Amino acid sequence: MKRLLYLLLLAPFVLLAGCIKEDYTDCERCTLTFSYTGDVTQDIFPDHITRVSLYVFDQDQRLVLTKQIEQNELKAFQGTKLNLQPGKYTVVGVGNSFDKTEVSSTSSQDFTQMEFYHPNVKTGGAVEGNDPLYLGRKEIVIPAEYWYKDDVAFRSSHLKVSYTVEDYLEDGGVGNGLLDLRVKNLLPETDFNNRAHGEKMTYTPLLSVTESGDHEGKFNIMRHTKDADVEFELVAKSTGEVLHTLSLADFLAQYPQIDVSKQEVLIPIIVQFKNFGVEVTIPDWLIVDVAPDYKE
Repeated sequence: MKRLLYLLLLAPFVLLAGCIKEDYTDCERCTLTFSYTGDVTQDIFPDHITRVSLYVFDQDQRLVLTKQIEQNELKAFQGTKLNLQPGKYTVVGVGNSFDKTEVSSTSSQDFTQMEFYHPNVKTGGAVEGNDPLYLGRKEIVIPAEYWYKDDVAFRSSHLKVSYTVEDYLEDGGVGNGLLDLRVKNLLPETDFNNRAHGEKMTYTPLLSVTESGDHEGKFNIMRHTKDADVEFELVAKSTGEVLHTLSLADFLAQYPQIDVSKQEVLIPIIVQFKNFGVEVTIPDWLIVDVAPDYKE
C-alpha cells in the first residue's frame, strides 16, 4: 500500500518532468483563451462559435503550426495551449469553418496571402452561401522563460440574410421550385485581416416554400459595406424571367436601422407581390426594434 501511494504521488512529477527542467522544448507554455463580445459588453463566444481552425505564423510570416479545436474541446476550455519556442508570432483563428469553408493552401503560403472562401469559389461550382464565419487575430511574444497567457478576440466575418417572397402565384397556385434567387456582385473571399475581397461572383441561395406558401431563403455572405453594388435578382424558374431586382445599397439606405457595421447583422428582405406591383419591406420586429430569432 505504501508503495502504491508513493507511485501515485510520483506520477504527476514524472508527467511534468519535461516542463520543470531548464529546457522548455516539450512544454505547452502558451495558453490562449478565445472571446467574442459582438455588439455587447459581455463575452458571447459560446453562443456563436463552435469550432476554431488555428494558424500560427512566425515573425517572418511563415506558417509554423495549425490546430483544429472542436466544440467539445471549446466547451471544456474556451481556448487552447500551444508548444511554441521563444519568439514573435501571429495567431489567427477562423471560427465556424465547416463544409462551406476552405482555407487557401497552407503548403507555401504566408500570413499576408491566406484567405478563406466557399470551396466552389475556386472550382466554378454553385455557391448557395457561406458558413457563419468569425476571425480572431493576435500578435504574441513568447518569452525565453516563464509561461505566456493571452486572449484572442474574434470578430464577425459574415452577414446574415433572410430573403422572403410573399403572395407569389403561378398558374393559380404555389409550389416547390417556382422561384430562383441570384445574388450578384458578391465578394466571395475574406483575408486574414478580415477584409472581404476577390473577383465578384453570383451566389444562388436555395428558396424553399413554407407552410403559408411563402418562398424563403436564409444564408450568409461575407461582410460588405452599405454602398456595395450587390443585387438580388428574383427569377421565375419556368421562364427564366427576372421578376424583381433589388439593390442592397438602396435597401440599406431606405432602412437605416439595418447597420452592417455592427458585428451581428441580419438583413431581412421581404418581397411582396401585390395587385399594383411588387413592394419591398422589412419585418415588423425590425420596425419596432425587437431582436430577431434567427441564427445560422
